[in-house]
Amino acid sequence: MKHAAVIGHPIAHSRSPQTFAAFAREHDVQLAYDALDIRPAELDAAIAGFRADPDFIGCNVTLPHKERVLALVDAVSPVARMCGAANVITRDGDRLIADNTDVPAIVETLRAAGVSLHGACVVIFGAGGAARAVAAAAHDAGCAHLYIAVREPQRARALAADFAAEVMPLHDIPAADVYINATPVGMSGMPQHSLLPFNAPSGAAAFDLVYTPETTPFLKDAANRGLRIVTGTPMFQTQAALTWSQWFPNVMVSLTNHSDNLRDPMLRQAQHDSDGLRA
Repeated sequence: MKHAAVIGHPIAHSRSPQTFAAFAREHDVQLAYDALDIRPAELDAAIAGFRADPDFIGCNVTLPHKERVLALVDAVSPVARMCGAANVITRDGDRLIADNTDVPAIVETLRAAGVSLHGACVVIFGAGGAARAVAAAAHDAGCAHLYIAVREPQRARALAADFAAEVMPLHDIPAADVYINATPVGMSGMPQHSLLPFNAPSGAAAFDLVYTPETTPFLKDAANRGLRIVTGTPMFQTQAALTWSQWFPNVMVSLTNHSDNLRDPMLRQAQHDSDGLRA
């Protein structure tokens, strides 16, 4: 049986185990997939353990390890190198290769929602690995202006320099076309409040990478103020499918077979309500 995992700290919020279990059941693949709470001080040993396990095929990487893991693998894909963060590691023989499926998942999720980054003024909340993937997607799409909104501006300077962005404090965010939450604020077990600024215009788009819960304070606030909302669930599902295709390139999964199964009834109703707000 092949082994895989999702690593992060915290990790209880992750739905990756049930997602990959569903993929494996559909295609009769023998896969043991675990959620591992790995603290930063334990990351080196965890990667070394994966490397020593011949049945290990890969792992998903979430906060706070997306940036640091690049230094612990044998090779880094061009996409992961470009954005300076990885969300997936794949075994290739004796080598571990880091990649980033968040970037194409962000692009596809926004495209499907009818939100264009080209020529747009984009505000990203956060400066970690997820924010780097969003910045890479926005920069590559040709956004007109890119702002990184953070509580401590000095933490975002390297990110801003990499993607020709401007760092803004949370209390001084300009009106924009697209607002993207790439922080854990709103995630289950994390602070529960909206980062959306008071001057966010009606008709702009609000995208939250958080998917547990799906209806976050950020998105509830945006919907109440007339913004178009994009939940994090489609991005999560898309990056998972792209990860699967790296681990099992000859076994393709269809998200249409799993999208409802990856949500509970309350979240399905929330998405229905959100669709109505966008219509």
